[in-house]
Amino acid sequence: MTSEQTTRREFTRQALQSLTAVALIEGLAAHNLFGRDVSPIIDAWFGELHTISKDLKDHKTKDVEFQKSLEGLYKRVDLPSLLKTLDFDKMAAGIEYPEHGAKSLPVDFKNVSGLPTSLVFGRQIFAMKKGRSVIPHGHDNMATGFLVLKGDFRGRHWDRVEDHADHYIVRPTIDAKFKAGETSTISDHKDNVHWFQNEGNEPGFIFNVHVIGYNPDNPKSGGRVYVDPLGEKLAGGLVKAPKISYGKATQMYG
Repeated sequence: MTSEQTTRREFTRQALQSLTAVALIEGLAAHNLFGRDVSPIIDAWFGELHTISKDLKDHKTKDVEFQKSLEGLYKRVDLPSLLKTLDFDKMAAGIEYPEHGAKSLPVDFKNVSGLPTSLVFGRQIFAMKKGRSVIPHGHDNMATGFLVLKGDFRGRHWDRVEDHADHYIVRPTIDAKFKAGETSTISDHKDNVHWFQNEGNEPGFIFNVHVIGYNPDNPKSGGRVYVDPLGEKLAGGLVKAPKISYGKATQMYG
């Protein structure tokens, strides 16, 4: 065998090894087995999130049961893996924060295997500067849950006792500190009004999922209703919370 033939054979062998390595890496990535950011553990977590959301949308469970299940699921999350799956560091590096209120960021689940292409739950991340808020609001025909990804928040909730044309009657239910990994939920029937203020020294981030149009007894379409939850104090700890515009809510509490 000539030296030229040996060189060609060695080149072919190395080329085949390289192609095999590339194919292996691509195969691992395609099956979400390459790294913790797309681990089977977080894939299963997202699968359960889709299941409980679909059960609510299909009227197999009540919204308060969904809240309990979602809070339990949030508390079991592998937060570092979730952050990697969401490509959090890259996302957070390029944010232009609003002067008031929170910026809503889209969430991409392309690195999660086993999920249907059409999901029954919406998802987003709220990002805000120090001292800024997810401004106080209630919801119609929407169940939603917050999971703090980063930051130190004060979170407040109110039960919507009565719904009038220009105001709610609400009762305070939660006023607590929320750190990374902590969670809260709302629905038409429990803790319907909420307000989260970033009290930390750094920007804060909250992961959110929501199921819209789940309640057949509520003819209103899903959406936010902005209110002033610190309005007129009434007897029995109740508050008359005027319905206000997004602009006014941002000016007052953003």
